[in-house]
Amino acid sequence: MAAYPTRRDEPLAEKRKLDVWSEEEEVWSPDPSLGHDYSAKTEQARREEESAPRPVKIPTLDHFKPPTRFHIAELFSVRESGSQAVLSAAKFLLGVSSSLDGEPLRRCSGFWVDWDAEKKTGLVLTTARLIRTKDAPYSVWTGGQEYAPNADVTVHLLNGTSAKGELVYYQPHYDIAFLNVEVDQPIKLPSLREKDVEFAQEVFQLGRDNSLNLRITYARAEYLNPNLFERHHNVYFCSPDGHDDDNNEYDNGGLVIDLNGKVVGMVNDPERFGSFIPSSILLNCFDSWKKYRYIGRPHLGMRFEAIKLLEPAHVDMLCRMYNIDDGLVVREVSKGSNAEKCGIQKGDLIECIKGKCISTTVQLENLLMSICKHPSDNKNGRNTEVHISVGLFQTLKKCRRTVELTATVSDLGEVIARGTRVS
Repeated sequence: MAAYPTRRDEPLAEKRKLDVWSEEEEVWSPDPSLGHDYSAKTEQARREEESAPRPVKIPTLDHFKPPTRFHIAELFSVRESGSQAVLSAAKFLLGVSSSLDGEPLRRCSGFWVDWDAEKKTGLVLTTARLIRTKDAPYSVWTGGQEYAPNADVTVHLLNGTSAKGELVYYQPHYDIAFLNVEVDQPIKLPSLREKDVEFAQEVFQLGRDNSLNLRITYARAEYLNPNLFERHHNVYFCSPDGHDDDNNEYDNGGLVIDLNGKVVGMVNDPERFGSFIPSSILLNCFDSWKKYRYIGRPHLGMRFEAIKLLEPAHVDMLCRMYNIDDGLVVREVSKGSNAEKCGIQKGDLIECIKGKCISTTVQLENLLMSICKHPSDNKNGRNTEVHISVGLFQTLKKCRRTVELTATVSDLGEVIARGTRVS
């Protein structure tokens, strides 16, 4: 902060703050142009300040960091409702950390999803990357991630205490994990919205840093298909804050809420793409885990994108050529998969699965999980095979056919063996 320009004989000179603050050294440096007397007084004041006992830090008087963007003009319209929503949801938001062999591994966020009054334990939902020791070298679809389910996990509670957490389950494909933790008092649970967030809807991304300070990012759900490096169930953020914050990693596993404070998703991979897992997927995963202690998913051996999220001119072209404006485009077929053996090729269009029209990849993932839920419970077992009817439009032959696809149910991350890549 530069000194005010002045002359020594100016009457108001002594009343102004004339010191120069050096941020690098964090010391007061007097302006040499002010004369020896003033410099001596300033130096004496500095010595007295250094020798005085350090003042007690009072939270109510603290200059709080990190700041939020609620003060900028673009957010004036949501300042009040957004603040109320954020503060309400923050009561469910926790810090979680992991270590392996005594060495810190990850620090993320998590939130309450269940409470067992008899056992006095709470269930925390967070990201599976909490225990991830190795990321995928190239893409999540090519595999290579490694996890340490034996890692020590800690839940950082809002009262400043920490409790040992127990990893009860993790699902690498959907990138979620459940932790049990003992708590003395009953806990209130957040409300997860059954209907998915609408594209372009205003949301807040919430996380807690390593001091439990609340991190708030304003964003909108973005019109995008998941890219090559992301799973089908992810929705993206479009945020004026960007995604280059060094502390974004803390938000992993945190809440995504609407302006009413309802949970619409869980933060996933904010460092690279700024994405989140929508609440419909979370509810489906939680329901499967409660019923089976396992979250199964049929591996179709294909990667898709939604027609409705393509450029409008592209959709118009497909409509003119094939009279189709809804469904999924097959972007990749796993080499040697049943899908390949059934004649499904890259560029083909999936119009329906089990007789249900499919418009988005999130809708697809919810349908796949529902296939694994059966009264006999036998469809949810590991390595169980299920038969799925697929309504297919073959673009090269310009014809429709129904394919009976056999898929293996698994709770591992699906790997697509690379064939010829689609540009």
